[in-house]
Amino acid sequence: MTAVLDHVIAAISPASEAQAAAAAARLGDPEPGSVAALAIRLAAARHAPRPRIGRKAVVVVLGDHGVADPGIDLGVAHPTAVAARALGAGDTALAEVARRVGAKIVLIDAGMAAAALVPVSAIRVGRGPSADLRTAAAQTPVEVAMSIDAGIALATALADDGLDVLALGQVGLGAELASAAIVAALTGSEASAVARGADDIACVAEALATAGRLGPLDALAAFGGGDTAVLVGLILAAASMDVPILLDDHATSAAALVATRLAPAALGYLVAAHGGTYPAHRKALAALGLVPLFELGLARGEGTGAALGLSMVDAAAALLA
Repeated sequence: MTAVLDHVIAAISPASEAQAAAAAARLGDPEPGSVAALAIRLAAARHAPRPRIGRKAVVVVLGDHGVADPGIDLGVAHPTAVAARALGAGDTALAEVARRVGAKIVLIDAGMAAAALVPVSAIRVGRGPSADLRTAAAQTPVEVAMSIDAGIALATALADDGLDVLALGQVGLGAELASAAIVAALTGSEASAVARGADDIACVAEALATAGRLGPLDALAAFGGGDTAVLVGLILAAASMDVPILLDDHATSAAALVATRLAPAALGYLVAAHGGTYPAHRKALAALGLVPLFELGLARGEGTGAALGLSMVDAAAALLA
């Protein structure tokens, strides 16, 4: 771990039990996943009886994984490039939801394959896609450290501009497989419990076959990409600044699992927006003990679900007010 990462982890204090108890005294003992339960969690995370939540950001991290390398240059037709272009132009459901909840969207290139097609509005921190996790470590320890530190720096910069709530998303080929392998490694699950479809299950099983017992940073290096590591840094830095974090789907929940293994206190700042459809996301949320705010069958993970959760954050804050 770097000195920056050590410092951030040491700066994460547990969410306030006193504020949670005070909010619960006003709101009762709500069902997990309800707006009232979210209100209690916000009070605890923000260490305030009436938390400020007006300054919102949705950070979408772009990154492709070598395990899904198509083997040819897809050019402008590359799925990540297509999605990134739409996000940069504001022509997505995420953009509309973000506008409605008053959140800004920040794009981060943490390893797109089509580097020349990264939107000009994106912040570039990536060094290209990860390696194929089936045949080699996806990243080197140095790459992991650099990407985590980049995520920390990004969250700090957002906070300097004003940040009360952070929502996360991810776009990139192979993220489902990378996330599944990370979740399996950290929860001791079989490939069939974190992936679906014969091909995906076989791929994750192949990656896990020679992995052995891995710690969080080892699992991140073995299976994750620069995008995953940046998400870890964003989560840890936000938690260190008492900023609640809304998770979207598999990539964000896998990163959250890594982050909480490094800093257990970060768990008190996490909120699961939705349950998704990919098994790795469900397994990660179960391991984290998080109950989703809603179930809409969303499966893309690019941040729309987390942005929808921001409207529930507004409702929760209204309860406390």
